Formats: sequence, structure tokens, C-alpha cells
Amino acid sequence: MEVITAVDALAGLLALPKESDGKEAERQSLFQVSLAKSEAKTLVQDYLSQQGSPFSDNAKPPPTSTIDNLPVLDRMALPSSPWKRLSLSLSAFLSFRGWFASVINWQNSLNPKSNDLLKSLEKSRNNSMAISTNLGDLLEQNDHPAPSSPVVSNFYKQKVAGYMVCRNYYDWLVQTEKDLIILLAESSV
Repeated sequence: MEVITAVDALAGLLALPKESDGKEAERQSLFQVSLAKSEAKTLVQDYLSQQGSPFSDNAKPPPTSTIDNLPVLDRMALPSSPWKRLSLSLSAFLSFRGWFASVINWQNSLNPKSNDLLKSLEKSRNNSMAISTNLGDLLEQNDHPAPSSPVVSNFYKQKVAGYMVCRNYYDWLVQTEKDLIILLAESSV
């Protein structure tokens, strides 16, 4: 019995013959999301390790909170259509652009010497911008206002909000990758 991994499936889908500009746009979006996901895989742990106790305590789960206007992935409430889910992903990545701008500003104050973390956060912000642009093109939804940068004044709440941003960003990358794989597989059969 042959086991096909997600990487094998992704490589196979990306290697399919080009059928149309739409399929090429889907392939490019999938490649971009997969790359961003692999880069973000360690973002949550890197972020937590720089925040001090109780965030960096491995024995306890990190503090969480409900954060207004943060895109949280609720898999139970997702629509059945991958196109509709991608529309939700687009909204999430548009929002993450503003959230990452705020988290970077907060971390510049809280952890100015954490150069690697700051670079990872900036890379995630740039990836959010590129993914939202590509998803907007794919969905033909390109007229979006610039996202606002959320304001959180308390240092502890900034750390919690930053953690929640990193965690939810990764969750949305995972879901978006799945939806793009489904779209490519449906049309390649």
C-alpha cells in the first residue's frame, strides 16, 4: 500500500500541465501559501520564547484571550464550498496585514533585540500582503480598503494579542492550503 504525503500531492498538483490562467493562478497561490506555512511553522514557538514568563514556560499553555477583530478560524462554522472558504481566507489575510504591523511595533518596544523574531514577523506581514493580493486576484475581489493597525495599550495584552495573531495566522495558512489543493485536484481529474 503506497502512502501519499501532502508534499507528494502538492508536488504532483504543481507539476500538472498548465490548463489556463485560472489554474496557474491557483497553483501560484498554493505555492505561496505552502511556502508561507512552512516559514510560519515555528513562528508561534519563536514568538513565545521571546516573551518571558508565563509565555515561555513550556509546562503551561500560553495565556489566551478573545481579541476583538482578530480573524479566528472556526472550522465548524466554515462553509462547504472551498471558494467561499477562500473568500473568508482573503478577509483573514487582509486583516493580518494590520495585525502584524501592530505586533511588529509592539515587539520593537518589548523585545528590540529579538532580531530573528522581528524578521519573522515582518516576513509574515509581507506574506499576508502577497497572499491577500493573490487571493483577491483569484477570487476577482481586488477592491479592499487598507487594514487598520489595531491598538492595544497594555504590555501584557500586547504579548497575548501577538501570540494569538501568530497562532491564528498559521491556522488560516493551513486551511487555505487545504482549500487550494482541493480546487486544483477537482479541476485536474
